[in-house]
Amino acid sequence: MTDMKNRQKLVRSCCEGISHIDDINKNLPSDDKIIKLTYIFKALSDPMRVKMLFALMDYEICVGEMSNLLGVSQSHVSHQFKILRRYEIVTFSKDKKMSFYRIINEEVKELLQIALKSTGN
Repeated sequence: MTDMKNRQKLVRSCCEGISHIDDINKNLPSDDKIIKLTYIFKALSDPMRVKMLFALMDYEICVGEMSNLLGVSQSHVSHQFKILRRYEIVTFSKDKKMSFYRIINEEVKELLQIALKSTGN
């Protein structure tokens, strides 16, 4: 029943009939936004990084603590944090010799929470 409701709302566009390609093109995100979006999905494609992000939902966590939490080496955690920093999802602040990581992309937090709901949890 839901599929029928969704199909009724959609406009058909066809190369052999009525084409809405101009309208479709107007509604597409810019190439820059598409690239940034694919970076987010690339970052979220690794289960370890997703787990790290869930751990960071309400905490700032140092590399050693994250290593203890996940049961992996600090170098592995650092490498994963480097990827998350590259895609501007997390950042860190220094406190003496320790680096504390936190999520800076609030939309990624929301995306993770929505995705978790879709798993039935």
